[in-house]
Amino acid sequence: MAPMWKLVAYVVLITGLFSLTESQEDTEELPRIGIIGAGVGGTTTAYYLRQLFGKDAVIDIFEQERVGGRARSIDIDGFEYEAGAAVIHPLNTYMVNFTNMFGLQRNEASDERIGFFGSDGMKVETSTWTAVTMAKLVWRYGYDIVKIQNWVQDSLLKNFTRIYKVQNDGIAFTTVEDMLQAMDPEFVRYTHTTIMDLMKEQGFSDIFIQEMVHAIMRNNYGQSVAMPAFVGAVSMAGAQPGLWSVKGGNKLVPEKLLKKSNANLINAKVTQVLLQKDGEGVSYEVSYKNPDPENKNQEENSREYDIVVIATPLPTGQTDIKFEDFSQPLPFPDFKMHETISLFVQGYLNASFFGYENRKDAPGGIFTVDEDVFFNSVEKQRPVTFKEHLKKQDVEEEVYKVFLNRVPTEPEVRLLFSGRKDLRLINWKAYPQYSTNMELPPFVLYDRLYNVNAVEIAASALEMSAIGGRNVALLAYNHWYGHLDKIDEVSEGETTAAKQEL
Repeated sequence: MAPMWKLVAYVVLITGLFSLTESQEDTEELPRIGIIGAGVGGTTTAYYLRQLFGKDAVIDIFEQERVGGRARSIDIDGFEYEAGAAVIHPLNTYMVNFTNMFGLQRNEASDERIGFFGSDGMKVETSTWTAVTMAKLVWRYGYDIVKIQNWVQDSLLKNFTRIYKVQNDGIAFTTVEDMLQAMDPEFVRYTHTTIMDLMKEQGFSDIFIQEMVHAIMRNNYGQSVAMPAFVGAVSMAGAQPGLWSVKGGNKLVPEKLLKKSNANLINAKVTQVLLQKDGEGVSYEVSYKNPDPENKNQEENSREYDIVVIATPLPTGQTDIKFEDFSQPLPFPDFKMHETISLFVQGYLNASFFGYENRKDAPGGIFTVDEDVFFNSVEKQRPVTFKEHLKKQDVEEEVYKVFLNRVPTEPEVRLLFSGRKDLRLINWKAYPQYSTNMELPPFVLYDRLYNVNAVEIAASALEMSAIGGRNVALLAYNHWYGHLDKIDEVSEGETTAAKQEL
């Protein structure tokens, strides 16, 4: 029997769309659109909806905290540091295009030495000399260290980039599975196979998988090589050369997208989405209130919309937004969010804990390979706007970011740092707790009700959010005007042409 979300998607496609074809396509009526969440996914959706529907469409975007969502920075001693999504891949087309479009500058990724650390000490570390680094890595991991670059390119990036041509052609997908299928049918299999098993299939050694690959998974997602292969491959791509971030902070991208979209920002907490009218004239009432928790007697306000886009995580049982008066349960993704601790310390690394006499001898980035090590990584940070005086060699206090899966104890902090001037802790639900048993969810929750963050079940990253945002914008537009030929339809000819172009 088909899962409930598939039945919902089919009902929406078969019934709702035909009524839209008859009632909307022949008119110039524009929708009233409400977007809940102003992160990269929500602001990308707003930007593309404005491009599609034009300047006169009403677009409201609700955000209870800050624009940017999980792209955020933190102030330490007068300087801003990336506290959320930190790096962008050179092949992340949307993030590259947005950065160029808004005239933003890049901060190239740090060239600090890195080391892989286990419970029995440092396994291997890089050098400031490329030849020495390669010799060390080849000595420990053999040809795998060379093979991994080609594997990421051939197994992920080559077909992943097909999505950009498909979306440029106006094609949208009702489910994450359909989207992955259009990129490469193997990608669907990758979501149900561990990265460890897939890399073993490809001939990578156990030591390479258990050390380097495992360390990258722990740093990027706080999880292990038991993660699904698709998100694991995305994580490996995030460890390739050429990474960068936006000067001034990655949060500038969603801030600029919001401004460019000319959407009306409503600083409020959405409490309820009520289905007001069903059938041909579907509409929703979105209730909201000021996010000030001290004002307990504040009144709720509400607005009516023809289209509602959810651009905030919706795991089953973990959202406090109420969805009322729907005729059947909505197909929320069934998963839990992974708790990530980002610990920022301005101080002195305890070099002796890592086996060094002098802290200047320790690598700038240390990634852990063992589950029983209490932290995932510790890495020296640079401000989002780099200052010349911070390059001086006599600056002793450095800012480090430590990733953990739980709040550390004071003795554990002292193990990592011999002294500190400042300490900040951010505890948040950063991405899904990944499993190969997870179902790929729909982008369609109900007629004209969409879930951008469904894309996170495949992989969570800035570019994935942008892809999900544009897909939902195209989906809403195609549904509104009944363009059935632009929904889940990628012809064999287009597929072949796309492959040839790549």
